[in-house]
Amino acid sequence: MKNRIKAHLIKMSDSRGRDKTFCPSEVARELFKEDQWRSQMDLIRSLADELVAEGQLVVMQKNKPIAVKPSEAVGPIRLRKK
Repeated sequence: MKNRIKAHLIKMSDSRGRDKTFCPSEVARELFKEDQWRSQMDLIRSLADELVAEGQLVVMQKNKPIAVKPSEAVGPIRLRKK
C-alpha cells in the first residue's frame, strides 16, 4: 500500500505540474473509502515526507513553500511538484 500511495502522490503532482498544488487529502479520498480516508492521513503525510526529502515534492502553506515536513506542519498544507 505504501508504494501505491507514493505513486499516487507523484502521479497527482505530475498531473498538476509546478503551477498547481493539491491537498494530501485528495490522495486519501481517491485511494480509500469514504469512511476510511481520514484515518490514513498520517500515513499519507509521512510518505509525503519521504518524497519531500527526495526532492520530488514541495510543501506549501498560504501559497508559499515552507521548510517543514508534511507530517510536522501545523494547519492545512498543499503539495506541488518540485
